Order: sequence, then C-alpha cells, then structure tokens
Amino acid sequence: MSDRSSHPLDGVVVVDATDASGAYCGRLLADLGADVVRIEPPSGDPMRHHEPTVRLASGEIVSCFERFVNLNKRSVTLDVTNDAGRDLARRLVGHCDVLLDTPGPGDVTSLGLTSEELASLNPDLVRVSISSFGFEGPYAQYASDDLITIASGGLLSLGGYEDTPPISVYGNQTYFAESIFGAVGAVLGLLAREQDATARRIDVCGQEAMANALEDAVPDYDLTGSIRRRFGGQAREAGSGTFACADGFVTMVAGRLGTAAAWMSLVAWLNEVGTEGAGELLDQCWNDHSFRQRRESITYFADVFERFARTRLKHDLYHEAQARRIALAPVNTFADVLADPQLEDRGFFETVADPIAGVDLTYPGRPYRIDGLGPMVVRPAPTPGEHTRDVFEVMLGVTSEELRYLEKEDAP
Repeated sequence: MSDRSSHPLDGVVVVDATDASGAYCGRLLADLGADVVRIEPPSGDPMRHHEPTVRLASGEIVSCFERFVNLNKRSVTLDVTNDAGRDLARRLVGHCDVLLDTPGPGDVTSLGLTSEELASLNPDLVRVSISSFGFEGPYAQYASDDLITIASGGLLSLGGYEDTPPISVYGNQTYFAESIFGAVGAVLGLLAREQDATARRIDVCGQEAMANALEDAVPDYDLTGSIRRRFGGQAREAGSGTFACADGFVTMVAGRLGTAAAWMSLVAWLNEVGTEGAGELLDQCWNDHSFRQRRESITYFADVFERFARTRLKHDLYHEAQARRIALAPVNTFADVLADPQLEDRGFFETVADPIAGVDLTYPGRPYRIDGLGPMVVRPAPTPGEHTRDVFEVMLGVTSEELRYLEKEDAP
C-alpha cells in the first residue's frame, strides 16, 4: 500500500453521516486521499443490509453495496442519542474539514446537530447535504427513496417499454448520481475555502440530478414540441439498436443519432461481405431519416444486420466497426469487463482482502487519471466500529478511560 503524499485530498478529514443515498460520495473522496470517517450507530448501520446482498458459506448475509461504498473509509460507532455521544460528535465535527450528511426534519443532521451548532463548532466547515429534494422548498421534509427520486426528476418516464407503465433501472442509480454531485460540490467547497477561509453549505438535490439526466428530452420538446417516449429495447431508427451476434449482443448507433457517414460506412460494409438483403439498403430512399424511422424499415434492417452479425463475434464486430468509424460496442458480461484488455492495461481494477466476506474482492478503481496523482490507496471496507479507538484517541485525544465509559454506555 502506497502512502497518500501524492493525493490531492491528503490531510482532508471527512465525516460521513449520510444514509445509503450519499454514501458513495465519501468513497469518491476517500479514493482521492481524504481520511473519511464513517459514523455508525452501535445498534447497526441499516446500510450494511442494503441490497444487493450475498449469503456467505457461514450463513452471514453481506451487502455488496455497503462493501463497495465503504471502501477506503474508516468506521466508528457512536451513539448520538446520549449526551456523551453527542459531545463526541461535536468534537469530531469541530475537527473535520467536510461533513457529509443526509439532513432530517428541521435540517438537523443524523448526528443530531443543527445548522447553528455546526457553524459554532466549525466556522470553516464545508457541509455537503445530500437528499432527494434539497434542504428547502415545499418537498424538503418529504421521505424518499431511489424510485421516488428518479420519478420526481422525470427520468422514470423514459424507462421501460411503450406498452407498459414506467420501469425503473436497476441499481439505485439516483444514489450514485447524488453522490457524484456531492463529491464535486465538496471539492469545489474546499477550493473556495482556500481562497476566502469561509464555510460552505453545498445542497445536493437528487431530483435536480435526475432532471439533469434527461438527455435530449428537454431540448427536444423546446425545439420541436415533441414529448420523448420510452422505447425499451426497441430501435428508434434503422441503423441503431441492440442486435444479436454469434456470442451475445452488440449495440450500435449509425442512424440519425449517429452520422450520415456512419450509415454509409455500415451499408458499404454489409455489401462488401455479401450480406443477403444488403443491396436493398443502397437504394436512395434509405438515406432519408424519415424512411429509416418507419417500423418496416427498422425491421428490415434488423433482419439484414443480424444475418451478418450472427456469424461474427462481438469483439470482432467492435474492432472492425471502430476502424470504419461506426459507433458499435459489445454488450459485455461482468466476465467480459473483468477481462477487458484496455481496462487491464490501465490497471483499472483493484483487488483487496475483505475482512467480512473472507475472500479477495475485486473493485472498480478510479474512473479518471490526474497528472501527478499517485496509485490508488486500497483499504478494505471496515468492520463496524473498527477504527473507533484510533479515531477518538489519536484524532480527538479522548482518553482510554473516557472511551471505556462510552463503550459501556453504548452497550445494549
């Protein structure tokens, strides 16, 4: 394990008091070198049961989500329902640079501290609040989850099929979107604080994050008056869509969403290899966007292309399409991604022995590179309260006697 001397957030202390919707934010900051301290109640953090989960050979159920978002963090257990615990929470907030929280009713943090208390405890604090509707406005106090947030932001309307109600995408996408915005806000807050030594309050609203993900739906309505509909896996035009091949599927954009050059290159390719029915695509009518958007045109093209693709492997199709400047990509399985030579060459994946799972886990690494940034420091996601003594004794100067007293108070 390398040291953190070459990491941009070296020396930055972050207190993570979020729920599942903001926990990935702390992970992103930890990957940049911050010392992220996750606060968990002695009764147990609900996030440790967050789906998806796996059952170990021992019978214990482990949250894959929790092991992922808590990588590189430290964990302390703290009961903020009693006076001693709240006092320690105040001391910890007074020591940190960034507080990540999911505000509750009245804008009180999960640590039980109000905005006024935070300001008096740490005048230079960068507070990043992550919630579905922000800390003010008519919905600020509403409870929410991934499904409600993605629906209120409008993105759910595009998920699913033409003949079904909306269907949400898998994997708590709003939680990751909110966290990414939160990490950006935290870094911007720290940079701004360097300039004027002033505290910052960053308000991350999941609803706005989802509205930002509507792709071309808003400008499409603004420019043409058309309301974008959900299509599911159905192609919107000949030349674009997902198609079967010899060992799985490929996805391609070579129609209106691509370029005229890509469409012509694709048609030329199909004819060069003598694909049955490809000659029909040379007719001038196929150069017209509206013609390619007809249902019968979409069906005809799909039949022709899949006759061609079913005799070829997806990665062979990908490399040849890239050479012809056609936007085609394989639909990868998890095994495909882990074996990808590009990701392997960049050292994207990190493997770490996990103390709870009892096996080595492979994690996606940082999805970026920065000049001068050292190798990613990989520390396994902690066990509950694993660093309680270290954080309180070393960071805050709590005596062993005080800590023993607190541990007795925290005992069930």
